[in-house]
Amino acid sequence: HRATRGWSIGDSVVDPRTGEILKGDVTLDSQRARQDFLLGAGMSPQYRNASAACDFGLMPDVDYLETDSSAAEITSMAYSRIRQLSAHEVGHTLGFTHNFAASTYGRGSVMDYPAPLVEIKNGKLDFSNAYAVGIGAFDKFSVTYSYAQFAPGSNEDAELNKIVRDGITNGMLFLSDSDARPASAANPLANLWDNGPDPVAMLRHEMQVRRIGLDQFGIQNIPTGAPMSELELKFLPLYLHHRYQVTAATKTIGGVYYTFAVRESDGPNPTRVAEPVPADRQRDALNALLATIDPKELTIPENVLRLMPPTAYGYGSGRSELFARRTSPMFDAIGAAEIAADFTIGGLLEPNRAARTINQNARNKTSPHFREIVDALIKATWRSPVSVDANVAVIQRAVQSVVVSKLMDLAANANANSQVRTVATEALRSLAASLRRTPSTGDTAAHYRSTVDDIEKFLARPAEPRKATTPLATPPGDPIGN
Repeated sequence: HRATRGWSIGDSVVDPRTGEILKGDVTLDSQRARQDFLLGAGMSPQYRNASAACDFGLMPDVDYLETDSSAAEITSMAYSRIRQLSAHEVGHTLGFTHNFAASTYGRGSVMDYPAPLVEIKNGKLDFSNAYAVGIGAFDKFSVTYSYAQFAPGSNEDAELNKIVRDGITNGMLFLSDSDARPASAANPLANLWDNGPDPVAMLRHEMQVRRIGLDQFGIQNIPTGAPMSELELKFLPLYLHHRYQVTAATKTIGGVYYTFAVRESDGPNPTRVAEPVPADRQRDALNALLATIDPKELTIPENVLRLMPPTAYGYGSGRSELFARRTSPMFDAIGAAEIAADFTIGGLLEPNRAARTINQNARNKTSPHFREIVDALIKATWRSPVSVDANVAVIQRAVQSVVVSKLMDLAANANANSQVRTVATEALRSLAASLRRTPSTGDTAAHYRSTVDDIEKFLARPAEPRKATTPLATPPGDPIGN
C-alpha cells in the first residue's frame, strides 16, 4: 500500500550467463486501484442512495452501505484493471516490453496501457466493457515466437521467420515507448491510454463521454458525510477526461504510419515503410482537435462551481491532484480551462510536428501546410464571435491568450525549423494588424489592446525574456509515475 503515485513493477532475476529467468518479481499497489476508481467516480454519480461507501482509501474510516448500482460497476472496473495490470507485469517478467499499438487491433495485448472503454448506451455511460479479459492476440504471438520449441533437426531460423511473417499477415503491429511517449511522436497508432483503431473518432467519443459526465456531475459523486471539497478530486479526471485522446489524435497532424520492417534475403522486400497520413485524415483530426478548445466545452457549469470550496481541514492528500490556481484558495475555473486548452494548442504547435507538415506539403501539395494549421487555430479562437455569455467570454479570452503565448514560444524557439518560426511570426504579425482594425468595447477592447502590445513588444525584441504570465502546472495525468 502507498498513498502516492508510482510505478507497478514486473522484474526478473536472470542468469547473466544463459539468459535463463530464475525468478519473476511483480509489485502492484493500492494507488492504482484508487486511480481507476477516481476515473469512474468522476464520470458517474454513484452515491444516489448512499450515506457512505468504501472508496479505495479515498475516505477514512467509513463503512460500506447501500450505493447506486453504478458504484458496483466502477468497483468492478477497478478490479478488472488490476487483473489486467497483473498480467501486464507478469509479461515484463517474461521479457516482453510495451506494445502501444496493440489497442488499435482489438485490444491485442496486455502490454499496452489501456484507457477504460466507456461506452454510451441510451444516452448513459456504461462501464461493463471497460477493460479486456485475458491476454490478447499479440501476447500469444509474442509467447509463440519467444518460447516455442521445435522438433529436433528443424531449421529454427526458418521456423521463427515463419512465425513473424504469419504475425505480420495477421496485423501484429508493434510500436513501443519511443514511438508513443515523446511530445513529437509521429505515428497515430502508438498511444498510451487510448482505445480503438481510429484516434480521431475516439476523441469525438471521449468528448461525448466527458459531456455526459459533466451534465450529471454533482453531490451524488461523493457519499453523504464526505466534505464537499472532495468533489474536486473526482472532477479533475472528468474535466480532463479527453487529454490522452487529444494526444493520440494530435499525432495524426504531420503523422506518419511506419513499421519496423527489415530487409529479407528471400524477398519480397518492402518498398514503403513510412507513409504520411492522408491529407483528409489530417484535416479531420484538426477539426476534431479544434472542437476541444471551444470555450463552451471548457466552461464549467455554475452549479458545479458552487459546490467546490477549498480543501477541508485534515483532507489535504499531499498528492498534488488538484488544479493549480490563481484564485487561491478557491477553485480557478479560468485556470482549469487554460490547462485543458494547452493540451490541444501545445500539441498542434509542437516544433517537430510543425516541421513535418511543411516537409509533407513540399512532397505533396494536398497535405496541409503548417500555415493552414495555424490559420485554422487562429480562426477557431480569435475569429469567432465574442460570446454574449460573460462566463464563456472570459474562457474565450483565456484560450486566445494561450494561443498567442504558444505562438511566441514557437517563434522564439531557436531549435525550431526556420520556416516553422516564420509561420508563427507572420501569424502574430497578422493577428496584431487584424486586432487593431476590429471594433470592440469593454473587456474585449482591453484584451485586444493588451494582446497587440504584447505582440509588438515580442516582435521588436523576440530574443528578450517576456513578461508573461507563468502557465499553470499540469495536474498529474497518467495513473502511474509522478
